[in-house]
Amino acid sequence: MTRNLTLALVLLFVSLTTQAQSLSTNRYAGGDISMLKKFQDEEAVYKDNNGDEVQPLTFFKQQGWNAMRVRLFVDPSNASSDDKKEGVIQDLAYVKMLGKDIKDAGLQFMLDFHYSDTWTDPGQHAMPAAWSSMTAEQLKTQVYEYTKDCLQQLKEAGATPDFIQVGNEITTGMLWPTGKIYASGGAPTGGSWDNFAAYLANGIKACNEECPQAQIVIHTEMHAPNDLPAFYNKLSTYDDVKYDIIGLSYYPDYHGSLSVLNTLLTKLETDHADKQIMIVETGYGFEWQLTGKKYDLSGTWPISENGQKQFTADLITALQAHPNVNGIFWWYPEYTLNNIVFKNGSSDWSKNFTSGYWNAALFHYNTGKAFAALYELKNFVGETTGIKSMTSSLKPSDGWYTLDGRQLSGAPSRKGIYIHQGRARIVK
Repeated sequence: MTRNLTLALVLLFVSLTTQAQSLSTNRYAGGDISMLKKFQDEEAVYKDNNGDEVQPLTFFKQQGWNAMRVRLFVDPSNASSDDKKEGVIQDLAYVKMLGKDIKDAGLQFMLDFHYSDTWTDPGQHAMPAAWSSMTAEQLKTQVYEYTKDCLQQLKEAGATPDFIQVGNEITTGMLWPTGKIYASGGAPTGGSWDNFAAYLANGIKACNEECPQAQIVIHTEMHAPNDLPAFYNKLSTYDDVKYDIIGLSYYPDYHGSLSVLNTLLTKLETDHADKQIMIVETGYGFEWQLTGKKYDLSGTWPISENGQKQFTADLITALQAHPNVNGIFWWYPEYTLNNIVFKNGSSDWSKNFTSGYWNAALFHYNTGKAFAALYELKNFVGETTGIKSMTSSLKPSDGWYTLDGRQLSGAPSRKGIYIHQGRARIVK
């Protein structure tokens, strides 16, 4: 190796080390706090585990949380009364206010587009009422224009997202019936993978134009975990569906033990080494199992505050064994009825904006006191991993690498700084 080449490599190393401090892969821990503004408007009182009153966003940050997720519906006024009581209230005006609060608190903001007027999940992806007469071609344009408009307004409001989910739990597609698919491949009559991918691509295009620094999340859940590798492999055949993060919902009551999750994570890391993975929804009960449970894991994690904490600790340990996993979000941690229906010790249900308890909250529904699991989540967030993780293995080659040392399956599809043939390459 010549002196000039040695010097060049040293300068490259120093340069990359500096860049890695800001561009390295961080870990994120937080929650989907989509109802927080509603609870605060109703004067809910939140407390720490000692019983002292706290301000939620400040408290979350003090406990090491660094990212928050909020859902967005097209027009939730069209949702059923039951769905509204369960939490379908987040229109754009609401999300702008809550999103700004999150950003002002110094937290990362994940925006979750539902592309519906109500809940979306593998069993329902209802078309927004205002879009119901549109053809598939018109919907492609509508997704782009709607996404772009929402992001423009959020930016103007000081609520620029850092992560954007283009669809919520889209294991079986989105915008039914034309965007309905089977995760394992194929589609029912009236739906198609081509439509589904086009809807995603147009939403992603708007995200890249309005929020080019935001990372794109494709969010599925685990009701049929063996189908998810096929889902993401099929999605990779569409060149214009470019994303950064595989997002998963994992609830042991519905999806099974940690071994199921571990197997899936290993497969996804093998097949999609260039993608980060986040658990964008999780939760476990402290007093009852979740409604509609399929599995009873109370022998492993008792249904108690301590059992909920142990689940959280075990989940974090499992996730930390997977280098591509960089995020965990607890779903609906902010649920409490303290000072809403239990004012002055009475059970006044006149403000019954939710039709039942959320059994996996991180605050007690009556006292408002924080549970132990809330404090456990910070343990997922460790030191950032940067250039140190790649110095021993990265050598000049024809491969492409991220700054944290992960080898891509091919040339990068997103803008950023990469390593190729021993040199830093900027992809625009």
